[in-house]
Amino acid sequence: MHSCQPNSASDSRPRCRLARLALVALLLPSIARLHAELPDAPVPPQSTSSSSSAQSGLNAHTPAANNQPAVVMVNRRPYTPPTQHDLIHAYWRDTYGLSGWANTTIRASYSQARGKPSGWGQDWPGFGQRFGSSAAVTSINGTVRLGMEELFHEDLRYIPCHGCSAKHKIENALLSEITARHESDGHRVFSLTPTISDFAGPIIVHTAWYPGASATPIDGVISARIVFATRIGTHLLREFVLERRHKDTHE
Repeated sequence: MHSCQPNSASDSRPRCRLARLALVALLLPSIARLHAELPDAPVPPQSTSSSSSAQSGLNAHTPAANNQPAVVMVNRRPYTPPTQHDLIHAYWRDTYGLSGWANTTIRASYSQARGKPSGWGQDWPGFGQRFGSSAAVTSINGTVRLGMEELFHEDLRYIPCHGCSAKHKIENALLSEITARHESDGHRVFSLTPTISDFAGPIIVHTAWYPGASATPIDGVISARIVFATRIGTHLLREFVLERRHKDTHE
C-alpha cells in the first residue's frame, strides 16, 4: 500500500487529500449501516439510588436469568409481539367494541349540537344521518389502520403506562397518535400510520355523501380533528380511570 510520502513538492498534498477523501467515502456507508443495525442498549436493573431508575421500566430489556430469554418491558409491563389474531382482536375491539361506539356517538352528538352539516337538520333523522356517517368513519379508520399495521409490521395497540406519573401518562396518550411500535421488540418509532388512518375516514365520508358545501376533501381533513380528540380522550380514560394509577416518586 502506497503512503502519502511526497514524490515531489507539487503533487504530494493533492494526492494525499484525494486518498483520504476516498477512504472516508468508502467507510461512511459501512459505519452508517453498522449504527442502524445496532440493537437498543439494555437498560440496567433499577437502583433505588438513581433518580432515573424509576423511568427505566418504560422501555427496557430485563436481563435474562437461568438461560431464559430476556423479557422486553414496555410501559412497565412485559411486551409480547402481537400475532395476527391479536391485531384482529384489537381491531374489532377498538372499531366495533365499546370504545368504538362511544367515539362514534360522541362525534355524532358534537356534529348534532353544532348543526353540521346544515343540510341534515337537527331532528332525529338528522342525528341518524350523522351517527351513520360517524360509524362509517370509525369503520374506515380502523380498517385502514389494520391494513397498514400488517403491511409495515407495526403494532398500534395502545399500551397504558402502568404505575407512571400523570406527565408520562399524558405523553403516552399523545405519542400514540404519531408513533407505532416494532412488532419484534415493542420499540417505539415515528409512524404516519395513525395519522393517515385517522384522516382516511373523514375524507372518504365527506367526499362520498355529505351534502352541499361540506362534500369536499378539505372539510374531511378539518373534521378529522374530532377523530384525533376522541381517540386521545379514550387513551386518557384508559390511563387515568381504567388503568390503576400509581404516582411515581421520581419525575
